[in-house]
Amino acid sequence: MRETDIGAVGLDFGCLTAVAMSDGTKIENPRFLAKTQRKIKKVSRQKRRRRAPNYKKRIKASTRWKKAQKQVSRLQSKAANQRSYWSHKVAAQISSSNSMVATEKLNLKNMTKKAKKGSKGQRQKTGLNRSILDVAMGMLRNAIKYKVEEAGGVFIEVPTLYVKPSQTCPNCGHQKPKNLEERVHQCHKCNYTGDRDVVAAQVMLNWALGSTPHGTCGVKRGSQASTDNPKEPKNCGGWKQAWEMKRQKPRPNS
Repeated sequence: MRETDIGAVGLDFGCLTAVAMSDGTKIENPRFLAKTQRKIKKVSRQKRRRRAPNYKKRIKASTRWKKAQKQVSRLQSKAANQRSYWSHKVAAQISSSNSMVATEKLNLKNMTKKAKKGSKGQRQKTGLNRSILDVAMGMLRNAIKYKVEEAGGVFIEVPTLYVKPSQTCPNCGHQKPKNLEERVHQCHKCNYTGDRDVVAAQVMLNWALGSTPHGTCGVKRGSQASTDNPKEPKNCGGWKQAWEMKRQKPRPNS
């Protein structure tokens, strides 16, 4: 069974590249929060110069402090809305052309843990956590899963601790550890070369299709697939369809 026959794709999420697909397509990280961070810092600097509220001392916030606080909230809400719209758009694009999606099983709670106080990489870990939250991996993954299931497709989560997509060669299955700085995959056993993120997506797709020597078919298992009973394909919909569903009045019981 070829991936082109069923419309299958493997996805690898990251901070540098938001989504890398097994067919070589890349979706860059829009960095909505990073683009508005400069404006937020400027307004926050002005807010610190104003009189902040202190409820213990019964000090009310000044009018200028409230105005600056509203500007900060508005900028943060704008970045959040842009991120949500982008995730919905990308998920609709992927689910409309693929009936099976294989991606890594993410544990965002452990990935965004705070570094210990006094550690050397505390600032680097804080920046990494901000980048992970900015790209919205969890939101994008949930949107893709929902839309694939809504269209009657199959969503498979690949166990990364067992498969090791970033260390495995999709051509021969040879595994070799890599550092985060190595962005190009070069297999010394079969001389296969490719982008690191795209190669990881190919490995996850091979595992889902059962064509990798280090795994079995995720579709045949049934437990790894998100939908066991296939149904008629439906329109993935968009914001307009979601609002129409919310505005539907409940019918009285006859």
